[in-house]
This record gives sequence, structure tokens and C-alpha cells, in this order.
Amino acid sequence: MSELLGLLNRLFVRIQRKVQGIPRGAAHLYDRIVTKYLEPSYDYIVDEVSQVSSYKVVDIGCGPGKLLLSLAKREPTKTFVGIDISSAMARIARKNALNEGLYHLVDFVIADAHSMPIRNESIDMVLSTGTLHHIRNPEELFKELRRVLRNGGEAWVYEFSHDAPWEDIKETARASRRPTLLLKLAATLHGLPRKAFTLGYIKRSLESSNVTYYTYYRGVITKLVIKRNEKHNLGSCIDLSSSVHTSN
Repeated sequence: MSELLGLLNRLFVRIQRKVQGIPRGAAHLYDRIVTKYLEPSYDYIVDEVSQVSSYKVVDIGCGPGKLLLSLAKREPTKTFVGIDISSAMARIARKNALNEGLYHLVDFVIADAHSMPIRNESIDMVLSTGTLHHIRNPEELFKELRRVLRNGGEAWVYEFSHDAPWEDIKETARASRRPTLLLKLAATLHGLPRKAFTLGYIKRSLESSNVTYYTYYRGVITKLVIKRNEKHNLGSCIDLSSSVHTSN
């Protein structure tokens, strides 16, 4: 079963890396259905981000903007910018911001994460949720993150991992009130396995981009932290239980 899921995951990742941006019809479907499934995980991310002093926050692959809008509700004094390569997604995100009365707090930009229209060393925090498996050239993205982050800034990259231990998947399923098998399938179709970070192409891309990084596990979620303020490359993996991690 695990081999079949691994094969299915590799197939979907290959397709999503080739397509990258989500076209118009699929974008509306994603906004109405998929984000409803993902929104419970946003609460955990919003709680994490709210605990650090980050005044300029960029969300790459922001999709319909739900995460940034949740952050803007919590901390309206910060600057939030969403970047997505899909023009359809950017339009949906702007519409969602208008509908929630938050259009004045969040900007949405159509751009490629491989080459962001952002000044060097100007951003406190970069977020990415479920986008890394769409990225065609991860090494190029990691170098770009290092370029835009200010000294002391961090990038937090979140992905679902279908190869997490069964108990970890059940823990996330309980917390998000979702069926365990459905969550595992969602992680297979829309995520990256843990081994991609420890042995596979993500690890190789991180090492060749010469960034400082840490990998954390919490339930079915893998969190990659890329830091701007250290000179030497460092990779480590940490298992989290129910505690929230904040990097300083």
C-alpha cells in the first residue's frame, strides 16, 4: 500500500511541477472545496506566526488568500503580500479580501516564486503552505528566499507528508476533525513525503543552495524553516508533539 501511495504521489508531484499555476476552472474549484478542507490547519499556522515579531509577511503560492486573510484579521498592523503565479487565483484572492472587508490590508501580486519582484533583504517572514511540491526548481526558490529575507528573517514552508507514521496522521485527523484515510489520501495528492526532505530532491536542493535550514514534524505536517542570519548550512530534523515551535 505504501509503495502504491508513493508512486501516486510522485506522479502527482511531477504533474503539478510541470503545470505550476492552477488554471481558472480548477482555481474556483480549489477555492470552494479544497480550502474548506485545508482551513483547519491554517489556525495552527496563524497561531505560530502570531508569536513572532514579523511586520512584513509574504505568502508565496497564496492561492485564494485564505491564510493571509486569517493573519490580517489577527494582526491588522502588519504588512501582508500574497504571490501566486496563477492570475485566476490572484483574482479570487482579491475578491475574497473584498468580501471580508480586508482588501486594504492585503496585496496580491501575480508573480513567479522563482523570481519574486521583491527588494533584497526586505522581508521579515516568507510563508508557503502546500506550494513547494508545485515548484519546478526548488534550489532556485531557496536562493530567492535567502535573497529577499532580511537579516534574522525566516521562511516557513509547510507541506503534508503521506509517509508520516500512522499515529501522526491520526493525531492530525483528530485535531482537524477529518477522516484519517481521507487525510492520508489528500497528503498523497497534495504534498511531499518526509523522505524528500531527508533523502530526496528537496534535501539536495537545500544543500546546493547553501541555506541554513531545519525540518520539523508535527502530525502529518512537515515544516521546513530556512533562516537568513546564519553563515553555514545546517540541516536537522525534529519531531514535534503538540507543542508549537517558534524559531528565533
